[in-house]
Amino acid sequence: MLSRHGAPSPRSYMQVAIIFASAVLRWPGCAIEALRVARRVEEVSFDPPPVFIVGHWRSGTTLLHNLMSRDPGFCFPTVADVLRPYDFYPNPLDFVTRNVVLGFLPRTRPMDDVRLDPDLPQEEELALATMGAPSFFNCIYFPKRMTSVFAQDVLFAGADDGSLRLWREALRYYLAKLAALNPGRRLLLKNPAHSARIPQLLALFPGAKFIHIHRDPSAVFHSMRKFYHRMLPILALQDYRPADIDDHILWAYPKLMNRLLGSLAALPPGHAIVVRYDELVADPANTLKRIYREGNLGDFERVKYAIEAYAREHLHGMSPAPTLDQQTASRLALDWGPVYTRLGYPSPTSVQKPAMN
Repeated sequence: MLSRHGAPSPRSYMQVAIIFASAVLRWPGCAIEALRVARRVEEVSFDPPPVFIVGHWRSGTTLLHNLMSRDPGFCFPTVADVLRPYDFYPNPLDFVTRNVVLGFLPRTRPMDDVRLDPDLPQEEELALATMGAPSFFNCIYFPKRMTSVFAQDVLFAGADDGSLRLWREALRYYLAKLAALNPGRRLLLKNPAHSARIPQLLALFPGAKFIHIHRDPSAVFHSMRKFYHRMLPILALQDYRPADIDDHILWAYPKLMNRLLGSLAALPPGHAIVVRYDELVADPANTLKRIYREGNLGDFERVKYAIEAYAREHLHGMSPAPTLDQQTASRLALDWGPVYTRLGYPSPTSVQKPAMN
């Protein structure tokens, strides 16, 4: 990873040393688990195919994942699973690494203060990064060249055959382990980075279904700013320029969204379900009922009350619309204008006019 993405800054040497020591100490357990699951992983057929929740980061993917995870017919990775991709299977010593991992986690997510419940689902993109595969989280760990890392590890632009093979093998292996541990249950996965990888996912998992949740791009921009400014000081292994963050967000959002929308348009009916974030927050039960109906995901009534109970406890309405300065609003209208139109949201220049003298 370091040879591919560059050396860490001196302030991170101790952090890298701890990561290396942890990997060495856990290696025997990981090797034993690989032998234990080898045959089961080979036999996994992914039938029925996984359901992927996609959409740009900060668009409501976590909320939708948490709500749908109340359905016992689905299985998904938890935070302890994604941070231990090679050694998360139950065993007599599993509680040691599990408790160590959970003990170092904060009670809430740094970017939005959502509770980090150890039993709630997490995105397997974290597992891919831990396995050394191309991953969005490499942009956070190695932000010195954030945009080029995003292009290669998320968009696969210029990625060589070896990197793509590593991604395919790591993803299939990890999800096969998860499926083998949960026989008879369908994989329900949430991963914004997969928004750019739908053709590759379909090659691995023919017949997979995709639920796209989207949100007002202005709110996404505002929330992504907060995401990077909170996560980078915690996780970055390299120095970076905070002033470059806005430019990266402005570049990355339309790249990912245009690829996602183009890929979804090519899917057959029932394999791409589209949801607005404000629709989900306003009426979660009826929104989920529509998702189940359009995606043919089973009888919604059997899980309705569990989903409604979670929504009552965790949903507190929409956040106020973000206030954008005129320069930012103008840049969004210029750089993201076509995406606003494709998603059906008003351009920021039409709702935020310059102040009159």
